[in-house]
Amino acid sequence: MKKIIAAHDISGLGKASLGSALPIISVMGSVVCCLPTAVLSTITGVYEGYSITDLTEQMKDTIAHWKNLNTNFDMIYSGFLANSGQVDIIINAAKSFNNCYFVADPVFADNGQLYQTMNLDMVKSMRRLISSANIITPNFTEACFLLGETMDKTSEQSAKQWLRKLNNMGPERVVITSFPFGDEMFIVAYDKKSDAFWKLKYKHIPVDFHGTGDVFTSVLCGAFARGDSFESAITLAADFAKNTINATINEDWDLRQGLLIEKRLTTLANVVKSKCERF
Repeated sequence: MKKIIAAHDISGLGKASLGSALPIISVMGSVVCCLPTAVLSTITGVYEGYSITDLTEQMKDTIAHWKNLNTNFDMIYSGFLANSGQVDIIINAAKSFNNCYFVADPVFADNGQLYQTMNLDMVKSMRRLISSANIITPNFTEACFLLGETMDKTSEQSAKQWLRKLNNMGPERVVITSFPFGDEMFIVAYDKKSDAFWKLKYKHIPVDFHGTGDVFTSVLCGAFARGDSFESAITLAADFAKNTINATINEDWDLRQGLLIEKRLTTLANVVKSKCERF
């Protein structure tokens, strides 16, 4: 079985980060090796007065121990990082474990703004992070910050330009998980090896679920690990996120706590119905 390092925070209340990555990747057939970056009382952004404990030193000790055990991994998947020092820890870990595929979800912004725990120095550090990654999965806001672009009118042409610019920063594959073409919303992606662009239209649901990006990229990692193609991994991740959102809305559930992935975990082995199109 494939072994995947999941470098994310742990939220005591709320479905996000390791709370999503661990069950999703596990049910898809890979072993998750947790590398917690921080412990939070709740997910951020929707609850006031949350507490956070930085685990930078524990991360260093954990990786050092793994190296002493001569343990190798197939993939490292990073999400929320508590400070710029953790960026260097992840970059060095990805380089030191042989043949370790590196998936970076640069978690630092959404809806046009940086998260409360982030600043512009962290944006610079995230640019260094993605330069070492094999694949990145920013949302539209994060892509704006990474490229220094503004949220002006967008089109298929600008999507291709942004994807190529992000690719030129280092990663061989790029997925922007929310890109508007006028009033419509798409997932857009680029694979340098095949020089192919992909797009997948989705219906925007006017509910803000924290941790949706964690769910999407966790499915993507699980799909890669079991050998799915790039486009199949994208469509599976998109379908699972969509179906889980719909299932969560229909439950008697505090929506601030994120997506009820438990309602749809068993579907991750099903055939994908949506299709990406080249563009």
